Amino acid sequence: MTAGFMGMAVAIILFGWIIGLLGCCWDRGLMQYVAGLLFLMGGTFCIISLCTCVAGINFELSRYPRYLYGLPDDIGHGYGWSMFCAWGGLGLTLIAGFFCTLAPSVQPMPRSTCPKARQENGTVC
Repeated sequence: MTAGFMGMAVAIILFGWIIGLLGCCWDRGLMQYVAGLLFLMGGTFCIISLCTCVAGINFELSRYPRYLYGLPDDIGHGYGWSMFCAWGGLGLTLIAGFFCTLAPSVQPMPRSTCPKARQENGTVC
């Protein structure tokens, strides 16, 4: 289950990168917004996969009889740098999602140099 959610998260985040790059190149606010939503969805799948990974490890180590399923007494259990990097990557993904969804609303609207055409007495000015 962990691998399935992680695979979905990677696919969604990669698709978000593609949409985000296209949105930055073409200056399309909607594409940046969609990329941000994809990053947030990918972050949600990352949270699910990390939680199922930790729950699976804790379940396997807490089964009885402990001498058969658990670690020996002289071996400690810890997550270390791999979990730190996983949670750090998740945080960066969520921050990227928030910034991408906010980007279209913070960008200034482009000003046109020519006034809009309007119709007066049957003629266009």
